[in-house]
Amino acid sequence: MLRFDSVIIPTYLDGVRMNDLIAQPFPGYALIDSGDGRKLEDIAGMLVDRASPAPLWRPALKPEQWQRVVGRVERRADGGGNWIWQQRDPGEIELPYRIGNRELRLVLRFTNFGHIGIFPEQEPVWRLLHAAVAARGPCKGLNLFGYTGAASLAMAAAGAEVFHVDSAKGVLSWGKSSADKSDLGTGSVRWVHEDCMAFLDHSRRKGFRYDVICADPPAWGHGKTKDQMWKIDEQLQALADALAGVVSENGVVVLCAHAPGVQRTAVANVLQAAGLKVAWSGDLVQSHRDDERLLPAGVCAVSAPDTQLIMRHLIQPKLSGV
Repeated sequence: MLRFDSVIIPTYLDGVRMNDLIAQPFPGYALIDSGDGRKLEDIAGMLVDRASPAPLWRPALKPEQWQRVVGRVERRADGGGNWIWQQRDPGEIELPYRIGNRELRLVLRFTNFGHIGIFPEQEPVWRLLHAAVAARGPCKGLNLFGYTGAASLAMAAAGAEVFHVDSAKGVLSWGKSSADKSDLGTGSVRWVHEDCMAFLDHSRRKGFRYDVICADPPAWGHGKTKDQMWKIDEQLQALADALAGVVSENGVVVLCAHAPGVQRTAVANVLQAAGLKVAWSGDLVQSHRDDERLLPAGVCAVSAPDTQLIMRHLIQPKLSGV
């Protein structure tokens, strides 16, 4: 039986019907405040200030509370950036993260772009994937556009043989370092340096099938070679069609998107147009540690054979604490 113990989708919040997948604070991470295009976060015990396009509102906390940060990332007009640290760059750190009966060790690094190696707003997706694998027993998982692989490790920790695909070599080696430090039990991850659409085409032609699939494509990007380009507004349907061609019978597909303008209904529609049964679709949001505001973080749709089973374990009547 599927269990989504930390995946919280409230039916109602303050009397308003909701349909969101909410990322709550977890040990080692909390969203403290947001506003004016910034996020105030506690990351591994360090208070940091990062840029974020979502919070159009004013911060809830006073400026002096934001000034207590040990690090702040400044973004440049050319898309780059740099961290300003009160003392020194903490370098590489490990974030212990427990899922099921396994402990992962997620390697964090503070990049100039402002990334840290994980997207905390995806934490409930990690648990959803872990639960889907655990319900099937040993199986094959696939993580496309996988970045540094927290979702891959979550599936592997439940016993899956996971194929992690990304066209950037750097994030693959980063992910491997987390895998080497983590307790994956009998699970494993194969790190594949390839264009995701090319990998799907190869899998289809070879007749390969995957039981639990996660795809989290960016708005745009480059493939393994210069002529391989990805644009979500032009290729999302083709991606869904390709997923339908490699998912196993009664398999699970989780499709996420974070590009501006992509709505949850659109993501559900592309799965349905590909012939995949949509069990749920909604927004990805983050909850703040000390108040009820929710920070938009993307959209998600889930294809699974048993809609009632998915909904029964996703929907909770109210938010619960950490």
